[in-house]
Amino acid sequence: MIRRIKRALGIDFSLKALMRNPSIYLRQWRMPKRRFADLVQDAMASGTPPTLVQVGANDGATNDPVGKLLQAAPEKFSRALLIEPQGPAFARLSARYDGVPQVHCLRAAIDREAGQRPLYVLDRDTASAHLGRTVSDGVASFERGHLVWILRTYDPGISVAEMDSLIMTDPVDVVSLTEALAIAGITPPPTIMLIDTEGYDGAIIAMMAEAGIWPRMIQYEHKHLKPAERRTVARLLLDQGYRLRADHADAWGWRET
Repeated sequence: MIRRIKRALGIDFSLKALMRNPSIYLRQWRMPKRRFADLVQDAMASGTPPTLVQVGANDGATNDPVGKLLQAAPEKFSRALLIEPQGPAFARLSARYDGVPQVHCLRAAIDREAGQRPLYVLDRDTASAHLGRTVSDGVASFERGHLVWILRTYDPGISVAEMDSLIMTDPVDVVSLTEALAIAGITPPPTIMLIDTEGYDGAIIAMMAEAGIWPRMIQYEHKHLKPAERRTVARLLLDQGYRLRADHADAWGWRET
């Protein structure tokens, strides 16, 4: 509600963004105001079709800053790799892009080595009824504690037994980032990298660094990262020549060519 009022009044200041990532937020006032979607649109109009990689693509529409652009004009991309480990979300994602040759949907999570890992998810229907609000299947994590934190945020009085009944384990396949790119036929680095993994974003960016994969533009969700990790990721990207911006939830940036 507060964000809608601020937008209506033309107020662009975010105290949460300042508190969560001051090293980015205090710099961005000296730069042109550019949303991540604006950067993607520029790449689509550049004459050279970009490549896109989304880690944590969900269903391709929910809280997705590029989903509408990709769905409206997939021919503007040479290749898009959409990675999502959860079965229900992946089913909606793959149905959305069925028959679109430029888009490769991969049901997996990203890790340093291939194999399987337990992914913690919520029983959506039961959790929605318990919390009195719709629970997205975007709420999933390799860290069980993240789901505990979410449940306690919305219901501070929830018992351990109630949480145990709502949190489920879903074993998912994992592949390395370089393997995922190879599966989709994308030569590193991709032009555009979008990461939304409920607090695992810093680990994904660390894997990018280890593999020397630096896309031209990147967005990641920083609101679930711990303060020290936010600073580490921001410094890593700034040192690689990215110009960064941030709002209350996400940080994004681009490298000048």
